[in-house]
Amino acid sequence: MTRTARTAPDITPTVPVPTPSEPIRDEFAVRVSGAASADSALERDVDGQWVGRLRRISAAKLRAWGLDPLIDDVQLLVSELVTNALRYGEDGEIAFRLVITLQGVLIAVNDGSGRRPRLSVVDDESETGRGLFLVAAIAEDWGVSPDGTTTWCTLRTAPACR
Repeated sequence: MTRTARTAPDITPTVPVPTPSEPIRDEFAVRVSGAASADSALERDVDGQWVGRLRRISAAKLRAWGLDPLIDDVQLLVSELVTNALRYGEDGEIAFRLVITLQGVLIAVNDGSGRRPRLSVVDDESETGRGLFLVAAIAEDWGVSPDGTTTWCTLRTAPACR
């Protein structure tokens, strides 16, 4: 018998999206709307086009600021947060925000759903359910807004990158 994902005790941090205290170097925000006739969240971005676009834009922004060492981690975090938002969000729309400061990077994705994302416990054969574990493992800090609509994470820049 194959065990599938089950919900772990709720250890998802409920924390408002941080407001950068230092000057913002760069900020990119976009609202992505799905097709009005889409029956499910997965149909809104069947080919993962928006996930790929937001990964490329994020990498370009980091490259422009000389933050190349963060590109792989940021692209993975963007993939996980945006994929989850597209999969579980409501109303066919998500809002993506990338903020670069002197101290680090903030990624925030609002999916309009008040249903809080939760960490899952999965077996080796499960093909889904690891996204938030990856976010928790890679990000310096992460959380979900008190209303459950926005999942966010931060990464610190290396001292040499500042």
